[in-house]
Amino acid sequence: MSRGRAWLGGALAVAAAAGLGAAGAFGAWPWSAGETYGHALERYDDEHGEPNRYVDLADGAAQLSVGSPDGHRIVVQWRDPDGHGWTAPDAVWTDRRSTAVDTTVRYGGGTVAIVATYTPDTSDDEDSDNVQVAVVCRDLACTTARSPGVSTEAQVTPDGQVAYLGSTEEAVRIWTAGDGLRRLPWSGHPGFDYHEVSPSRPLLAPDGSLRVVVSHPARGSCRFDLLVSEPRSADLVRAARSSRPLRGRAPSDCASYLDTYSADWLAVHPSDHRADDFWFVRRGAHWATTTKDPSGLALVDVDRGCCDTAIAGFVHWNDVAFGSPDGRRIQVQTHLLGHERWSEPLLLDAAPPGSRCTWLEGHEVGDGFAVLMTCPADPTRAGSAGDAYAVVASPDLRHWQSAWVTDVVDEPEVTEEALRVGPVSWTSEHGFARG
Repeated sequence: MSRGRAWLGGALAVAAAAGLGAAGAFGAWPWSAGETYGHALERYDDEHGEPNRYVDLADGAAQLSVGSPDGHRIVVQWRDPDGHGWTAPDAVWTDRRSTAVDTTVRYGGGTVAIVATYTPDTSDDEDSDNVQVAVVCRDLACTTARSPGVSTEAQVTPDGQVAYLGSTEEAVRIWTAGDGLRRLPWSGHPGFDYHEVSPSRPLLAPDGSLRVVVSHPARGSCRFDLLVSEPRSADLVRAARSSRPLRGRAPSDCASYLDTYSADWLAVHPSDHRADDFWFVRRGAHWATTTKDPSGLALVDVDRGCCDTAIAGFVHWNDVAFGSPDGRRIQVQTHLLGHERWSEPLLLDAAPPGSRCTWLEGHEVGDGFAVLMTCPADPTRAGSAGDAYAVVASPDLRHWQSAWVTDVVDEPEVTEEALRVGPVSWTSEHGFARG
């Protein structure tokens, strides 16, 4: 995926007000075989703690609720796959002395991984005393670790078998379905001498292996070394090397950040925008470089007017790309969790010929997603009573519908369950309806 796109939607990120500390350096809370879902959900608010965040699980109506009642405890509850009840509230981490300043939640294949950052003094911007806490929940049990390493978010493989929780110069902390939390010493990591090298943050590939790109600055260019491990290992070996030119003469640390949907390719985004994005691609046993995006994303890039591609991330853990090449038609693509490529682009006739729409935005609605394109009223058209809107929507990110709504006076209304544009509404359950 390339730079320069607006990211909409956002991760399931919890700005938790929960101060955490260990009930033990490691802990697990398995439910007994006879435990029932006979409890009600406890709801929390941001006045005293952190509101509930809900993660949909794969089994029916099953969910995991994560929240804090008082800013000091992280409490989880699991919902019955039939949706009838919840497990008893379980405080998986408690600390009365620190306060959470950032928490992120990631999901894959039934595994929920949380990395929370806590500070002893919220009035001080100094972060040297901050502590990260990792929580991994799967199959009605949660495991925790204090100080998993430098990370602001976890990474989980699509099958839920491996989670990355953070790393230091010496080691990486991972969780696996078979062995739980483990600290794996690095082998082959170059360290953090930024005068010589700039290693990227580790990236967890879908097969459970790790990727690190090490940048070496040089006069007028950056050299990038790709380091890879075997699945569930922290033993890095160099797999490929690429030198990329820098525009201009200013020095650069050549730092980069990474993303991928596959074990066979890796996108490298130089933080210095004078160097272009590129990809490492594995062909058989060897890695090569390319400037062609192997993910299948088809960017809409218009010089003027509406509307360049935007991407909404974490739409039920999937991604949606949408744009308009001409201010009339809407192009959509989806990337589903676990897939290595984007879907083929779908171009929908959303507005009639002659329309000049100027703004595009996307919204998660119910179990689906809706794209709304605004077409301002033409003051020269007799009888025009308001703006027009082109709407495309999908209940499952696979099948899309469109509607054209004219003479809309009030702003569209978007809720968790429905989109309403003038007299037309859309829900993921019933589709478009009028009245």
